[in-house]
Amino acid sequence: MKVKISGPKSFSIVLNVQEDDPLQKIIDESHCPAIITAIRFGYPPQKIDCTDQTLQQSFDSVGISPGEKITLITQDVTQEVSVKTRINGEDAKLPVNASRIVLPEGQQRILQVHDVPDDNSCLFHAISYCFYKDIYVSPQLRSLVSQEVLADPVTYSDAVLDKPNKEYAAWILKKESWGGGIEIAILSRKLGVAIYVLDMDAQQFEKFNEDQFDQFIVIMFNGVHYDSVELDDGKTVFDKRDFLYTELILSGALHIGHKMKQTGHSFNTRKDVIVCNTCKTTMVGEREVAKHAEATGHVDFGQASC
Repeated sequence: MKVKISGPKSFSIVLNVQEDDPLQKIIDESHCPAIITAIRFGYPPQKIDCTDQTLQQSFDSVGISPGEKITLITQDVTQEVSVKTRINGEDAKLPVNASRIVLPEGQQRILQVHDVPDDNSCLFHAISYCFYKDIYVSPQLRSLVSQEVLADPVTYSDAVLDKPNKEYAAWILKKESWGGGIEIAILSRKLGVAIYVLDMDAQQFEKFNEDQFDQFIVIMFNGVHYDSVELDDGKTVFDKRDFLYTELILSGALHIGHKMKQTGHSFNTRKDVIVCNTCKTTMVGEREVAKHAEATGHVDFGQASC
């Protein structure tokens, strides 16, 4: 069977593989000009980190089928060193949610988090701000998602949505309903831009549709809230074809995420006990937090003390 492999710098190749071939074949035969750290494929997107153990799994066993598009997640060591040297030492003087970067042409810029309202629509606000420089489009973004879900009940089946298709389409229109990966993937396609989500606690990006679009936006997720990322000149949409510029933006965003995590701004909703600061209810898991927010309208959450 044939699978299409894509990676950084417009890297693309078609490989002929057997269903029972190990994933190691991707590493051996793609000849990607960077270190491959993980692969992503399918919908909803599945990510597999490249380890000695996982690379021995077969294409068939992980669900890769003929014609599958596989995206390589890579790390370019030489670029990483170059990027790190461009983060100015004066960064310590900046707020925790900002980082100084030096662009390739030598110009200094501040990469910063743009806070959006914490009102259960933060995902839509963050994307709306990045794309339209305002959050007034958030309700329309919910409508886009609802329409797409209704139009494709096969892709957005009851099993994928965890509730009936039509019920989900109506539910996501409510301003108190939280959005997540399904909404990000849909809006990325509809807006024609890749969306890079930085998980502050995990300190890694989840990149939606990066192989489909040259431009991307960055949003920050702390476990219970999304915010936009922008340069101090207001730029929020970036072009991945400028590889070094992209690495500077992503490295700067990771630096901000690290600082914010170190100062207690992130929540691991998979493990940590989260407390509603309004009514003192405790919860574990993003789903519990989302359900509580939807039912009560409460939006002020924190990590419960031991």
